[in-house]
Amino acid sequence: MIASRHISKTEYALFYGFAAATVASVLAAYKTETTFLLAVPGLLLIVFFTILNYKAMYFALMAMLPCSIEYYFPNGLATDLPTEPLMVGLTLVTVTLLAFRKDLLPKGFMSNPLIVVLLLHLFWILICAINSDLPVYSYKILAAKIWYFAPFTLLTAIVLRTRQDMKRWFWLIFTPLTVLIIISLLRHGLIYQFSFSDVNRCVTPYFRNHVNYAAMISIFFPFILWAASWYGKNTFIHKLLLACIVLYVAAIYLSFTRTAMLAVLGMIPFYFMVKWRLTRMAIAGFAVVAGMGIGWLFYDNHYLRFAPNYEETIYHDEFGAHLTSTFQGKDVSSMERVYRWVAAARMADDRPWMGVGSGNFYNFYRSYTVTDFETYISDNEERSTVHNYYLLMLSEQGWPGLIIFVLVTFVAFIYGEYIYYKMKSRENRRAVMTLLLVMFSIIINLILSDMLESDKVGPFFFMVLAILALFDTGALSMEADSQ
Repeated sequence: MIASRHISKTEYALFYGFAAATVASVLAAYKTETTFLLAVPGLLLIVFFTILNYKAMYFALMAMLPCSIEYYFPNGLATDLPTEPLMVGLTLVTVTLLAFRKDLLPKGFMSNPLIVVLLLHLFWILICAINSDLPVYSYKILAAKIWYFAPFTLLTAIVLRTRQDMKRWFWLIFTPLTVLIIISLLRHGLIYQFSFSDVNRCVTPYFRNHVNYAAMISIFFPFILWAASWYGKNTFIHKLLLACIVLYVAAIYLSFTRTAMLAVLGMIPFYFMVKWRLTRMAIAGFAVVAGMGIGWLFYDNHYLRFAPNYEETIYHDEFGAHLTSTFQGKDVSSMERVYRWVAAARMADDRPWMGVGSGNFYNFYRSYTVTDFETYISDNEERSTVHNYYLLMLSEQGWPGLIIFVLVTFVAFIYGEYIYYKMKSRENRRAVMTLLLVMFSIIINLILSDMLESDKVGPFFFMVLAILALFDTGALSMEADSQ
């Protein structure tokens, strides 16, 4: 005989609340003809069970990042499955957790300079959304930023608190990513003989294209270098990680993605820049040179001297010719970027304070283009944007938006260098250096792309800032006795 028990008022409230939400979602789906609303009850159940075991769901999200796919609904909306719904759910979970347990975040985390500048970035996105020409698109970007910030910054700060947590985090991302790299290389080699023109076919459906694929590999690459130091030199795992270093370098090269190659090569001088405390000097020098160069280009319209020849600017089927044409200004993908960069600069000149609103570059840029830079792919069937995240900030959020994101970048590197020298142990210094190398790779990729809203790039940006802040506050340590 099954023993009976008293049902509490809380349980009654949860049951009736769930029943009411189910009925409301069905009626709303019927009224609006939006079938997605039928998933609300299931989402609520996931949120409930996730609250009970949020760490497991967080680590599940980490494992899904490499193998998520883009799904397009018939109405034109797109999402990343299964990561984006899980990110939304974990956002709700994070808000719920912090509403009842503010002490889950380490002391001083929210006031850390890295987090403060990130919050300032989010705040300006909100202001620009309120003043946007097409607010629907801008509020979508704002919502996406929130469900990136909550799980990848706040929940990361809650979950990753020990050496073993960091190891688990690494292996859950590394394993599926490495498997996908091996599969992609086998497809590329066996079916297409490592053809440059066929590389995109080999990385789908888990990556949008070879740029997306190479960006994630180049960003995750420093973590493998770091992880190899966790194990003895004669152990199988150490040898496996060393072999994977070679595998990742080969994958980056065979992705034929110039930005990813530049990011990995640039890690060498960047490493010594941090070691020799040259970060401030390097950033100041870069800012001066970049400012003078941009000023000269737009003074008296000097940039028009670099307009390509429409007939000669084509796509090349061989990587060597692709690189040569890049330096000659005859590569179509490079010159199409310039075409949109010019448009972004002219948009900022017309709307300097708040731009056209986040998510609106595509909707407005054509009237600002200069036909001298037009290429045969300028019809932009992919509806892609400016291919430079800093110029995207400038065109969509005005000069304040650009300055704030530049500030985020500078604080990440300059304050990150401070954290590096603040660490007393070799293990913690190695960890901080790894995070700075990852951030360097992200920034290099953002200079020639705008993938911060992609789940292959964006999560690492938010997580690196969070983990750096954890080391700074002393909430995380990689020393062996901190497990």
